[in-house]
Amino acid sequence: MHKRAPKSDLLTSPARAYSGRRLGLIQGLLIVWMLVIGARLASLQLHDYAALRARADRQQRAAIDLSPTRGVIYDRNGNELARSVEVKSLYAAPAEVLSADATADQLARILHVDRDDLYRRLTSDKVMAALKRKLTAEEAAEVEALALPGLRLVDEMKRFYVGDRTAAHVLGFVDVDEQGKGGVELSYDRVVRGRGGRLVLNLDAAKRSYDHEFQESVPGANVTLTIDIVVQRSVEKTLAEAVRATGSRAGTAVLIRPATGEILALANFPSFNPNHVSESSDSERHNYAVETAFEPGSILKLVTYAAAIEEGIISPNTRIDCGSGEIRVGARVLRDGHAGMLTARQALAKSSNVAAIKLGQWLGNQRLERYIGGFGFGRRTGIELPAESRGLLRPAREWDDNSMGSIPIGHEISVTAVQAASAFACIANGGEWIQPHLVSRVASPSGEVIEEPKLEKRRVVQEATAAVLKDMLEGVILHGTGKLAQVSGYRAAGKTGTAQKIDEETGRYSKTRYVASFAGFAPVDNPEIACLISLDEPRGAHQGGKAAAPVFARIVSDALHILGVPAEDDPQAELIAGDYETYDVPWDEAIRPEPDSTRRNIAVGLADASDAETASKPRGSVLVPDLVGRGIRDAVALCSERGLKIKASGDGVVSSQSPPPGTIVTAEAICHVRLSRMNENREKPDSRSSRSAGGVARGATTRTN
Repeated sequence: MHKRAPKSDLLTSPARAYSGRRLGLIQGLLIVWMLVIGARLASLQLHDYAALRARADRQQRAAIDLSPTRGVIYDRNGNELARSVEVKSLYAAPAEVLSADATADQLARILHVDRDDLYRRLTSDKVMAALKRKLTAEEAAEVEALALPGLRLVDEMKRFYVGDRTAAHVLGFVDVDEQGKGGVELSYDRVVRGRGGRLVLNLDAAKRSYDHEFQESVPGANVTLTIDIVVQRSVEKTLAEAVRATGSRAGTAVLIRPATGEILALANFPSFNPNHVSESSDSERHNYAVETAFEPGSILKLVTYAAAIEEGIISPNTRIDCGSGEIRVGARVLRDGHAGMLTARQALAKSSNVAAIKLGQWLGNQRLERYIGGFGFGRRTGIELPAESRGLLRPAREWDDNSMGSIPIGHEISVTAVQAASAFACIANGGEWIQPHLVSRVASPSGEVIEEPKLEKRRVVQEATAAVLKDMLEGVILHGTGKLAQVSGYRAAGKTGTAQKIDEETGRYSKTRYVASFAGFAPVDNPEIACLISLDEPRGAHQGGKAAAPVFARIVSDALHILGVPAEDDPQAELIAGDYETYDVPWDEAIRPEPDSTRRNIAVGLADASDAETASKPRGSVLVPDLVGRGIRDAVALCSERGLKIKASGDGVVSSQSPPPGTIVTAEAICHVRLSRMNENREKPDSRSSRSAGGVARGATTRTN
């Protein structure tokens, strides 16, 4: 009798194998699924974390980038020229605006912007939409008074230029995001701009903000310039008057301190207001002093004569045969009317083209080209301003048969105003060329010096050559074409220049359009200022000796007086009725910078005014400060602080004033002062009044005849 097998034994081997495979498959799928899920989780946690976190932040937070606090720009004496001030910008949270139509209507009236554009912004899907950046104080007050839902006024920084138009082409300007777009603002944007802050808003599911936080900005570095703001404003005023009086298209003036290469003033007219740059044109913003090259005409004879003297070809008394006043060069015959035998001194004073061309021929192409390049023409000076032109100087190998009839007298070559001023500064500095520059230092907000200029210097001619040429250039002013450039109280030297402009339609020299120039320096023995004046297309008298020379005389005279350079003769000897200069520095009283030194000066000048006297003054009146014993710089600062104008005559320090100290006058009254050297040994409240542009004024030797 057989026993029945167990039920489990009834399963055949193939069935058991199939069941095991199915179980293994399920387990494998589970393992693969777990690996995929694990890999995805690892990817999300490790590889995609930052992106997902940023997405979450975007959904839950909104950020507004704020303008940075740009560093302060100072003049050489510590006066603020440009700084950042806090203003309001208007943003909207569209999700919180109740009526976009009504809000757009009201804001368009206040902000003077397109109503439809406002409506599009108010109905956008953005968390925060900018409606208008950097409102005026009046606009901000009106918007705030509306108290409309969904609007937010945010504090951010805006660039402010203290002197409005003053030094506009030097300072430049910025855009709405505070990025430099011209002048020093652009050249030093990398260090001046700093880093902007952020306003971060926390949002709920409906994109409504319920909290916020600020991320602080990092202020930029401060820049100190070489310009003197009082000199700069005086130059701009005189240049503008000259352009209008001569009917010129434009004018340029550059003042350099020869011993250091420091730019004391750089001015163009027409100009613009960087506080309202959108209201200006491209031509007004154009910096002609560095961006535009012009044919210099006879002022380039400085190089021709310097080269001939340095090479031993001539001395001041070398006689040059100018024949009948004409010379053939290549296919051309050039005439200038200066005939006969002339000494080199006479030829330069009369600006003989024939004599200059002969000197060029004696030098030869290669040597003449070498000296032109040595004086800095045909290359950029490296001044700290954008878009500097190198001018035009073709290599000598490219000169043709006619070139020697043009280049020695300043044609077939173009130069910038800064290049020309630097060339004359080179002779004034004893034959050593020093790179012109506008920036004296860059410092961190804490005062640590970050950058200082590294200047190129090179000797172009020997001191003996420069001394001879100084004397010959003085003869141009005393006996030649530059008589109207004589500077009252100082010996000056220089050269006139009159160049025909190219007619763009014909490609030939125009017979009606000229550039009138004068370049020179003063005082002759110890030059403190080298100056270039250029007038573009003056009407009427177009010669450099008639149009530009008088502008040089006034600008240099005023600058030397402002800088406290002692006169070389009795300043009273040539003083005539009405020989006054008005100094008016219209800085905004509410924001005018007050360095410690300035505050100390003002405090001394007003020490005689008691609190009781101040309290008893009628509304709108001011107390006249004590100016006696002060230099013109301190006198200008004190009067400007009170809202007074000042008229000064003579030179040195203030010896008398009217009205007397302590007098109560109305604002904008004029204080008349007389300057005299008699009181220069008197102790002054501030030593700055007796300093020249770069330090203590060097003594000048009185000339005897």
